[in-house]
Amino acid sequence: MLKTLTLIISDLNPLRAGDEQGAAEWLQLARLAGRGSVSKRTLEPRQEALHAAVLDALQLHDAADKYPSAAVIRTGLSGQRADGFWLRAQPIHFAAGLDRLTTVPLRGPARMSVAERESLTPTIVDHLQSTGFELHAGAEGEWLLSSEAPLQVQTVTPEFAAANPGEDILPRGRDAGGLRRLMTELQMLLHEHPVNTQRQRRGLPALNAIWMHGEGMLSDPSTHIDALALPAACGDDVYLRGIYRLHGRPVKTRPADAAGLLAQVSGPTVAMIDVTNAAALETQWLAPLSRALMSGAFSNLTVMFDTWRVSANRAALFKFWRGDLQPADWGAC
Repeated sequence: MLKTLTLIISDLNPLRAGDEQGAAEWLQLARLAGRGSVSKRTLEPRQEALHAAVLDALQLHDAADKYPSAAVIRTGLSGQRADGFWLRAQPIHFAAGLDRLTTVPLRGPARMSVAERESLTPTIVDHLQSTGFELHAGAEGEWLLSSEAPLQVQTVTPEFAAANPGEDILPRGRDAGGLRRLMTELQMLLHEHPVNTQRQRRGLPALNAIWMHGEGMLSDPSTHIDALALPAACGDDVYLRGIYRLHGRPVKTRPADAAGLLAQVSGPTVAMIDVTNAAALETQWLAPLSRALMSGAFSNLTVMFDTWRVSANRAALFKFWRGDLQPADWGAC
């Protein structure tokens, strides 16, 4: 069995404005891109980039509708298959412009903290009492909602809403009206909450809206893929863990460094790491992994950022005549 490694990077995108670059140039990443290949995937409105990367790495992209993010996240958090209908309730920031509101997804330190979630939860639970929804803790910086009955509704991610302002970003479908009303009511509850006064003092954007998305129910995963076909996996992401839990497969914890990761590669392997510093990614991960690839420790390395995929095999790294390809130039590929 070929030893291959797919590295999924969360919270860092070398092409996204505002991400901390850490260096004027990406040395290791540009070398991998120049000697290997670069590709970009187009997202559907309801697909979160990181989750799409997970599905691509697991070769489940054609079954994306079978893995709705809210229900899969619930499965990953609880360790048990999530029954019923689920939604993600993600705090965001609405920035007021001259003629419209702009959706601002919150990343890194701007996300809702655990303490803020604990402070806001009683207010939201009290409001939900007559709505048919029940509030649950979600992944970092958000909640989950379970519904007494399945909803016929279609939503989009906050990232899609940020890039496509207008009426088309709001929930659609038979039950969309009630969900829109709930989003408006929660927006009003958040407006004067003490959490936002404290955030303002710290220079953070207000949690002034809650975006509902990731809706759906789980179907039988045995109809999607043979569980034995899934690669070995490691990482702490709850969506990744949820998919493997549905298939009865374990996920190892995130390795501390590249050496720990290499010790786990005995066949096809998918690893998710959360790195927010470009210099750390370059020196602590990509450099030792590239050296291991050249030495023949494994046969192929793929690095995934949001919708971007950089892939190189061992032979490609010996094509010294091929120049580096910086992320700023990937769009020309």
